[in-house]
Amino acid sequence: MNKTAVHAIIMVLTTILAKVLGFCRELSLAFSYGAGSISDAYVVAFTLPTILFSGLGTAMLTSYISVYTDLQQNHPGEEKPFHNQVITMSFLLSVGFIAVFMALRYPIVRLFALGFEGSQLDLAVNLSSVMITSLIFLGVGYILQGYLQMKGCFFTVGMVSVPLNIAVIATILTSGENYAMLGWGVVIGYAGEFLLVLLVALRQQFTYHPDAAFRNRNVRRFLVMVLPIFLGKTINSINLIIDKSIASLLSEGVVSVMNYGNRITGFVTSVFVVSITTALFPQLSRLSAASDTRQLKKTYRSSCGVIGLFVIPISAGMMMFAKEFVELLFYRGQFTAHDVQRTGEVVFFYALGLLFYSIKEVTINVYYALQDAKTPTVNSALAIAINVVLNLALMRKMEHKGLALATALSALITTVMLIINLQRKMGHMGYRYLAGTYLKMIIAAGVMAAATLPFYHWFAPKTPSLLVGLLAAILVAMIVYFIACLLLRVKELGYVIVAIAERFKRRRTA
Repeated sequence: MNKTAVHAIIMVLTTILAKVLGFCRELSLAFSYGAGSISDAYVVAFTLPTILFSGLGTAMLTSYISVYTDLQQNHPGEEKPFHNQVITMSFLLSVGFIAVFMALRYPIVRLFALGFEGSQLDLAVNLSSVMITSLIFLGVGYILQGYLQMKGCFFTVGMVSVPLNIAVIATILTSGENYAMLGWGVVIGYAGEFLLVLLVALRQQFTYHPDAAFRNRNVRRFLVMVLPIFLGKTINSINLIIDKSIASLLSEGVVSVMNYGNRITGFVTSVFVVSITTALFPQLSRLSAASDTRQLKKTYRSSCGVIGLFVIPISAGMMMFAKEFVELLFYRGQFTAHDVQRTGEVVFFYALGLLFYSIKEVTINVYYALQDAKTPTVNSALAIAINVVLNLALMRKMEHKGLALATALSALITTVMLIINLQRKMGHMGYRYLAGTYLKMIIAAGVMAAATLPFYHWFAPKTPSLLVGLLAAILVAMIVYFIACLLLRVKELGYVIVAIAERFKRRRTA
């Protein structure tokens, strides 16, 4: 676990740097266009390339690592042809996606924005038609990221979104009423991402020769995994699209409000959950290929515990200071006080589901390492059904708050189903230990909240800066939570401290 923990820490730190730029991207959008019809059209258009290919790209990356690792360990010499065939397939699929979208762009965009009409719909379609060409870089880029993960190049993987964010920020701030620039900024950004991972991969002895000989057992194994993972990943993404699509039926700006709220909570999942699961998956795949079930279970428990150590207090903090965080990040330019209020409410309810989403992502990676993609796919299908029902039930009285709460409740229900099924599949997983650990962390977070809120209300009026007030509150919260975890003897805190110490020790020795 120590090596995996070090990789996870590298991913967390680099992802934080990358996501700061991601927030700057959202800040620039809020500053330039607020939460109105232009920003709504841009959000829908920007989401489409990711939604249309991220599920497939992530599925191919996941399957590539799993099959490649197994071939390295059990069938040496077969991994290289497989590597070439997967990259060729990824490029061809990207071209196919672009062609289909161009032929059906109006109905596709309308599907993801039910309330768009007239010039707003035309703008969303035009922006989407430009942005969709970035799939050329996205497809092969996912496989290159998988290659780098297996080589242990987690710094580059964590920083992969930096070129995209820089390009998008630059075009948003300089576009004015030339909205076509918004689309080309995304294409340039994804091209920069591809160039970054390609250059690093070349330094790691990456080679490629086109190979379209797809009719072999390794490619078949790959496709058997890809299809259900693709469906599962796409369904998970569609949950967010459903929120935005239904939000387009509500008052103007709600689509943007949901997007800004998701960006804030998404920062936590990207930094901690995705970082840890990205570093974890190659290790899980190796353990699965070696049939080391005991160590696999131990790694799974440790990962769930470490994620909880970070996510539980952060969720509590986001719920306590949802409005203040939104005000600090977005309250400028065309972003109004009313937008702050609505976005803060979305953040509060999204934060309720962060822990369940986190556990679910780690658990799904165990299934994938075991080359069981069917179970997570079925679970994801149930998630979208539950989310739709809860959306329709809660939006009438709670509007945007109901949509966010529905997402949190859907995560809770489907996570419980997934972990119960995993225990049936693998035997004792140590959930009782995890429940006790989470209880300690929740108690520590409660103590943190009890100490931090009074301090903030006392300190905030004494400083004219919201940033200073929040930073002081965060510092107090971190100290209190750390001490509480020490007193409660939370083992995961020790794991993190040891991993950090080992990392610094290695750097000094080097």
